[in-house]
Amino acid sequence: MLKYKVVEREAKLGKYEGQRVQQAQQVLTGNVTFQQLCRALSSGSTVCEADVKAVLSQLADKVSEYLDLGMSVDCGELGKFRPTFGSRQVPVGEKFRNEDIKSPKITFVPRQKFKEFKFRAQFERVHESEACPTDSSKKGKAGSGVSTGSTTEKGDDPSTGDKDKNDDNGFTGL
Repeated sequence: MLKYKVVEREAKLGKYEGQRVQQAQQVLTGNVTFQQLCRALSSGSTVCEADVKAVLSQLADKVSEYLDLGMSVDCGELGKFRPTFGSRQVPVGEKFRNEDIKSPKITFVPRQKFKEFKFRAQFERVHESEACPTDSSKKGKAGSGVSTGSTTEKGDDPSTGDKDKNDDNGFTGL
């Protein structure tokens, strides 16, 4: 269940620019540490926790290495990582320089199992009076994207929200 709270802010762009609007803000329900992930992966397989840690550390090192070389990296059921970048537009006749290239990013394109997440997602509104384990430590830093999907709210009518502004294929800008 994805949890959110409703916050008020002034719209900076678009149809409601300058007006006070309500927007959903994601509320995380907890964190899974690297150690917890390794322990969970080892308990569901025949390898020990240390082996899982070693493989995941190597995975990060190798993916980073291949991205540095400008390669896309297929990570099986997880998905694919690829380097991306944009550039400023330079009129024809002017010299194009390396400085015209914008900072590179990493794009992750998830495999089918992760893509189906958006169809399984359900939402629950968290009211200010409800305690949330990570909300207090990250006040104002939670994401504010709203995705489509089924929504349930305690004591409120269901709401749908706007379509997520992130690419349907995953995230960018790591």
